[in-house]
Amino acid sequence: MVSSSLEKRCRRSLVQLGTRIRRVCPARHMLYEVIVVVRIPIPISPLLRLCQREEEEEEKEKAAAMAHVLVVPFPAQGHMNPMVQFARRLASKGVATTLVTTRFVARAAGGVDAGPVAVEAISDGHDEGGLASVASVAEYLEKQAAAMSASLAALIEARAVSSPAPGQQGRFTCVVYDSYEHWVRPVAQRAGLPAVPFSTQSCAVSAVYYHFSQGRLAVPPPAEDGGAARSKALEGLPEMERSEFPSSVFEGGPYPMIAESALKQFAHEGKDDWVLFTSFEELESEVLAGLTNYMKARAIGPCVPLPAAGTGATGRITYGANLLNPEDACIKWLDTKPPGSVAYVSFGSFASLGAAQTEELARGLLAAGTPFLWVVRATEEDELPRRLLDEPAASGAAMIVRWCPQLDVLAHPAVGCFVTHCGWNSTLEALSFGVPMVALGIWSDQPTNARCVEAAWGAGARAPPRRGDDGVPARGGGAVRARCHGRGRGRRARGGGEVECQGARGGGARRQLRPEPGRVRGVRARRRRGEVEGAGSGGKRGCRL
Repeated sequence: MVSSSLEKRCRRSLVQLGTRIRRVCPARHMLYEVIVVVRIPIPISPLLRLCQREEEEEEKEKAAAMAHVLVVPFPAQGHMNPMVQFARRLASKGVATTLVTTRFVARAAGGVDAGPVAVEAISDGHDEGGLASVASVAEYLEKQAAAMSASLAALIEARAVSSPAPGQQGRFTCVVYDSYEHWVRPVAQRAGLPAVPFSTQSCAVSAVYYHFSQGRLAVPPPAEDGGAARSKALEGLPEMERSEFPSSVFEGGPYPMIAESALKQFAHEGKDDWVLFTSFEELESEVLAGLTNYMKARAIGPCVPLPAAGTGATGRITYGANLLNPEDACIKWLDTKPPGSVAYVSFGSFASLGAAQTEELARGLLAAGTPFLWVVRATEEDELPRRLLDEPAASGAAMIVRWCPQLDVLAHPAVGCFVTHCGWNSTLEALSFGVPMVALGIWSDQPTNARCVEAAWGAGARAPPRRGDDGVPARGGGAVRARCHGRGRGRRARGGGEVECQGARGGGARRQLRPEPGRVRGVRARRRRGEVEGAGSGGKRGCRL
């Protein structure tokens, strides 16, 4: 005797089957109507199997709905930006996501606005002042790892053993962490959670660190009068000069603990479920393919927030994490300038030029004769040659700010070129908005990115280095003077190059995280002789490189 509840479930399944029959074969629809309406007896076992499959599918859907990803970025602007954007994208796909930040960052100028992502603030041992409250980066990192390990473990345990509060998600099921934060992996493992490293660097830089740490890649000796020595090509990496290597491979740098962390990022290669890279195959296909020989590398696309294509949307474009106060007045200043006429100059939230190079760059910008917007952080203002800059600033030919909304600036039609340190976020942003670069890689991953910008992607030109006594290249204003002439007449990269920002209908990066309709899906860089198309304004921008 079949129970009435099971009979109802079977009949419901049969109705659903009939709906499928209608779609697949209208001729069989008549047979379905006879079975359902006339109630002809049929064997029950096939329907039971169908019900069982339905239950399994429902369980899978419930499991997906119960997934809860904990995202742990390193608490610095350049590391937080892509991971906050990644967390927001996960949440937009219906995945419960919580972002961990420090108490100091949560109270910072702009704080963290992660949209649909829950934010948990924990202690890094420097709750009142963050990194600025300690004497050295090494001191901060040492205390931060110990304090955040304990705080994160307590957070994970609390969610595992207690019922969630109203509006709060339950236990965590996965941890995605900044690959520099090595301490996160053992914390997650002790809690029985899969831990997935997230690299905020290019695949090329990650490959250099990995192969160097494994002894497969050697840094060439300093250049001599006869020319610069080069490393061997390896697993998608080209031959490189010493000055093109990331600074973390050199001994005696200013931040040895950061260098140590950089080289340990992939110590668990082959053991991680995934290693995520904020890059895409069209940009770094050969290097990415090389990395997959050693780890489960997965490029998820550039984590850059962009306005919906073709909507004419206006307003702020933001990652949702602002540790510094952006000065919006610069946007009004840009509004007064012709399309493609302004050189935008910024070296990110950490890199520094020093007084001599700052003055040399200032002279180069002034000699170029183009209006320029220059970001100089408060900690670097003493390096500025005010005697050179006060007059152009007063006349409106230049504007100097402590921080700016960079995404809005790069999207502005007045911006014609980007004089950049080539941090990975800035590089992806320039590519995404179709702004060519004058690449002045300073330290860390920046020299390698600068090489790729010019030689691999044709998206800009490098300032030629002068060799310093320590082997680290010095950067001057001569390149800016030679390559950044704002005349509103289009722009060219040395060696030729075109950067094209692809809309949702136009191809681009094959992201594993599919973007919403109308959003920019990816960026394609291809070397060819000609002018660079400006994606943000739909026209050509005028700072020639």
